[in-house]
Amino acid sequence: MDSGFPPALPHRIAAAGRIPLGVAVVDRHGLVSHWSTGARQLFGHSAREAVGRYGGDLMPVSGGLAPGHRPAAAHPAAGRATVHAPDGARTDILWWTYPLGAARGHLVLAADGRGLTRGGSPVTPSGPRVMPGFARHTRFPDGRGLAERLPGIMPAMSRSDAARITARVLELGYPVLEFTHHQVPLTPVRQVPRQAGHVGRACAANAASL
Repeated sequence: MDSGFPPALPHRIAAAGRIPLGVAVVDRHGLVSHWSTGARQLFGHSAREAVGRYGGDLMPVSGGLAPGHRPAAAHPAAGRATVHAPDGARTDILWWTYPLGAARGHLVLAADGRGLTRGGSPVTPSGPRVMPGFARHTRFPDGRGLAERLPGIMPAMSRSDAARITARVLELGYPVLEFTHHQVPLTPVRQVPRQAGHVGRACAANAASL
């Protein structure tokens, strides 16, 4: 069946899923508790500068950090925003937020939209913009592998916390890039420590039974 995409485009779309992520955890008071190297590269603040500050002041995730008493706090959110990168360039940011449960705050994922280009040309030059979204990880051929690699992007936290957050992400919906009728899962590109792989396998097995 004709997908409606140029012949080379599916490969470019698949490659687009492999983009570095900024990762942060914001506590129930809205304060940053964890901040990854990727977040520093996207937003220009080191972990030392970011931890303890309000996440909404550092990241353009309007509506994604709803307080726990609001109905929106029970659902993940995603969006786009334009910010000035540390190098002064305007950067298109794609973001995803996940509520981590009662009084546990949010996980924030963010990606540089400039990574969705090749040679300066958009991945979908004549089509709609790429949008962030959510999907069940089990619908993708490498769904188990995606789940196993997910703990490796969590910034400097215990195995139990990484496992808990990973399970929550898999429960609410894996982060994807949406191109018209296509969904491409984000693929963590950071090297995953061996223990993180064990955590991911356990979470993947649990999520598959949901």
